Amino acid sequence: MTDLDFKNKVTALIDSLKSISANYGLGNDGNEFKIITQVFLYKFMNDKFAYQVKQIEPKLAEAEHWEDELSNYSDDDYEMLLLQLGADTAKLKPEHFISNLFDRQNESDFSKLFDDTLMDIAISNNDIFSVKTDGGAKVQLFERITNYISDPSKRYAFAKAIINKIVTVNFEHIFTQKYDFYATIFEYLIKDYNNDSGGKYAEYYTPHAVAKI
Repeated sequence: MTDLDFKNKVTALIDSLKSISANYGLGNDGNEFKIITQVFLYKFMNDKFAYQVKQIEPKLAEAEHWEDELSNYSDDDYEMLLLQLGADTAKLKPEHFISNLFDRQNESDFSKLFDDTLMDIAISNNDIFSVKTDGGAKVQLFERITNYISDPSKRYAFAKAIINKIVTVNFEHIFTQKYDFYATIFEYLIKDYNNDSGGKYAEYYTPHAVAKI
């Protein structure tokens, strides 16, 4: 995949997520920006984790469904695998995988499950991927993003739309190259929001600790 191919895949996914957000009343506002950047961070963490564990355990790369293979590891074997990950890779559990959420999307409380998954990833990796405010409080990676949908009855469908979109794209290949994943995202998003909103979103929101990932 060339840099141009990757950039095209990123911008296409951004446009799809913007369309989903607009369908649920969040077109071109700060909350839409937060949702898109956090969804991309979740996707990025999953794909980087997949790339790294396949480098450590080649049999995972050969498996038809690496997530299923990994789910069969004993607790001790899984912990040993996590210890071999680089310091810049999030430590994920099988229940954190995008494929797991995709398989569970028909559960009645799926929007809560989606948000709980993001929050658990943030808590599990808080010592590595977080920053502190001036007052010393830690800022976590994720929020409960479905709460940005004001009508609770629409959060289930919103979460399903998100997971069905991000499961179709694979960014593992970019980790074979030194590519600034988030520079592409922010360049495209900020330009888009500035065009639509007179520049007021240029510094509205930046997910903390992204530079460390």
